[in-house]
Amino acid sequence: MRKLALILLVLAALLALGSCRAGAPLLGAVYTSGPALRVLGDGVTQPVVVHYSLGRPADVSVWLDGHDGNRLVLRERQPRPPGDDYQLSFDGTYAPTPDGVERRVVAPGAYRVTVQAVDQQGYREENSAEVAVAAADTDPPRIENLVADPQTISPNFDAIDDVAQISFRLTKDARVSIYATDEQGRKQYVGVRDDKRDAGEYAETWAGVVNERPLRDGLYYYTVEARDRAGNVSVARVPVLLDAGGVPKAKITSVYIAPRQVLLGGSVSVEIGVRNIGETVLRTQGPDPGYTYNSYESFGSIENGAYIDRAGFWRVGIDWQGAPTTAGARYPYRWGFGHDLAPGEEVTVTGTIQMLHKVTKMWLYGGLVQEGHRYWDDGVGRSLVEVSF
Repeated sequence: MRKLALILLVLAALLALGSCRAGAPLLGAVYTSGPALRVLGDGVTQPVVVHYSLGRPADVSVWLDGHDGNRLVLRERQPRPPGDDYQLSFDGTYAPTPDGVERRVVAPGAYRVTVQAVDQQGYREENSAEVAVAAADTDPPRIENLVADPQTISPNFDAIDDVAQISFRLTKDARVSIYATDEQGRKQYVGVRDDKRDAGEYAETWAGVVNERPLRDGLYYYTVEARDRAGNVSVARVPVLLDAGGVPKAKITSVYIAPRQVLLGGSVSVEIGVRNIGETVLRTQGPDPGYTYNSYESFGSIENGAYIDRAGFWRVGIDWQGAPTTAGARYPYRWGFGHDLAPGEEVTVTGTIQMLHKVTKMWLYGGLVQEGHRYWDDGVGRSLVEVSF
């Protein structure tokens, strides 16, 4: 009895399938609505709407066949549930590559649009209709000579290969977006987005940073995407490797300023402790610990300008309140760490300031300077120093 019941069940399923194929079509008639396409980006283009219906769930593909014999795929094996009136809006563009990022406008002419449906049992049906393209701008904006220099950067704010210089040529007026994709194809906008640009030469920079934080180390593709008014979209990519990136951080652990009372011409000693609490090595420059300034000097005036600001370098500094500033610089008295500071490393920096200003009282305080970027622990260890004369 069980065997007979199984046979009857299979027969019923086959009869139902045959009935479904014979009596209820998988794919209804295909027809189009709308005028002949004008794909010129003039603001008056109306898309052609392709109509079809499905009698049961199916994977749907849609393509164009032109007079030149080329097949242009618009949709490929997209699952759809049953429906009475599916509408596909055809704007005159297609994707020339499987990833679908680039778009091209079809050439003027007569086309046959075909809809194919394949159900869960593999049964397929196709129906077609005519589409006309009266006018079209088929000239895409091209992105030429896209170059990144260097192609390996270390986004760690140490002023060595932190930034890639990017240049490219845009052959046609277009709206431009710039982003980076990782090896998994994840996208991060890193520059302009949908920015209207004229044809011409362009230069950009990329520091491997998004929202002020370096991206993870790895290979990225700096991508320029250009879209013209007609709907042509072109994409160009250049690889950029991020290596040894990270966020530099440091903290002043102690500030000692003494003596608090000196005679004019006397010296005040400073001692500042610094710890690297970040992920990268902190590069530093002189003068080395122990250097003596007179109060009229600054880091930019000593040693024939050998120690002027250098972007990305770190130094400790002493500034003051209640006395004339020196050359208008913040933290005019600066000292290096003596060597580059590794993550987790701590160092004590010493220095001396000879007090030559005739000011009876002044507040001295310490800070940590990441030159060209920011001041860390700004204004710590305030100490009142009195000068007698």
